Amino acid sequence: MKLTGSAGKEFLHGQTTADFSSCVAGDIRYAAFCNPKGRILADVLAVILDNEEALLRGRQAVMSALSEHLKPYLAFSRCTLTATDWTTVCRAETLMPPRAAPDYAGDTLVGVTVPLDHLHAEYWGTQAALAPGSDPMLDTRQVEILNNRARIESETIGAYLPQDLDYDCNDTVSFTKGCYTGQEIVARLHYRGIPKRRLHRAEVAAPVMAGESLTDAEGKSIGSVVNHYLREHVCELLVELVPEAAAGPVLLKGRQDRLSQITRCHADKDQSTG
Repeated sequence: MKLTGSAGKEFLHGQTTADFSSCVAGDIRYAAFCNPKGRILADVLAVILDNEEALLRGRQAVMSALSEHLKPYLAFSRCTLTATDWTTVCRAETLMPPRAAPDYAGDTLVGVTVPLDHLHAEYWGTQAALAPGSDPMLDTRQVEILNNRARIESETIGAYLPQDLDYDCNDTVSFTKGCYTGQEIVARLHYRGIPKRRLHRAEVAAPVMAGESLTDAEGKSIGSVVNHYLREHVCELLVELVPEAAAGPVLLKGRQDRLSQITRCHADKDQSTG
C-alpha cells in the first residue's frame, strides 16, 4: 500500500511501534500496528520514498483489514493510504548499504528493491517492471522464517503481543519514541513484567495452519503456530511458545503430531533496560 501526504512519517510514528522520526528517503522499518490492548493488528515493512510518500508491505488480507481500521485516524490526518497493483518477488541479492533502491521509468516510479537481510532482497513493482531475472526467485515466507521474522496472518489478527513474536528483540518496537496505540500495555510488560511466551523455530511433519494451538503432553495450551512454510515433506515453523515448554513434548492440539528442532529465535534481553 502507498501512504501519501506531508504527514505520512508523522502518522506512522504516532500509530506504530517503530520510530519514524528520523527517517529519510531510502530508510526501511519493520513496524506493528496495535489495538488499545497492545495486540498486533498488522505488521508492515515500510519504505520511505521521500518526505511525502512511503510504501507499506504486509500480507494482503491483513493490509486490507488494516486499511479499514485506520480510516477514522486517516480522516483527521494530512495523508492518505491507498492500495497498489504492485506485486513482489524475492531473490538472492546483496545491497550495500542496506537501503531501499527506487526504480524509475522516466519520472514514474515503477518499483523498489528492498533488502531483507545481507543475502536476500525483494523487488516490489508493477507487473511490467517484474521482468524475469537470471537469478532464481525465492519464497519470501521461507526467508522470513530463516530470519526469525514473524508476520501477522489473517488468522492471527489481534492475537499476539509484540513480545510474543520477539518484536522487542529485533527493533520492531522502540521504547523511547513516545506514545502509540497500545503503547502503555507493551511498555508495562517490557519494564515491569516477563513475557509469558516467546518466538521459537520448529519443524513438524504434518500440515498446519497459522494460529493453530499447541499443547503439552497433558493437553495444556502452551502456544500456537505463527507462520509456516512447506519444504518437501516438512513444515518449517515459527511458533510462539512458553519457553519452559520447549524442553518437553510440544504437540499440535488434538493431534499426535509432535514438533521437533525447537529453538529460541532470540536471546533474552534485560527487561529493565531493553
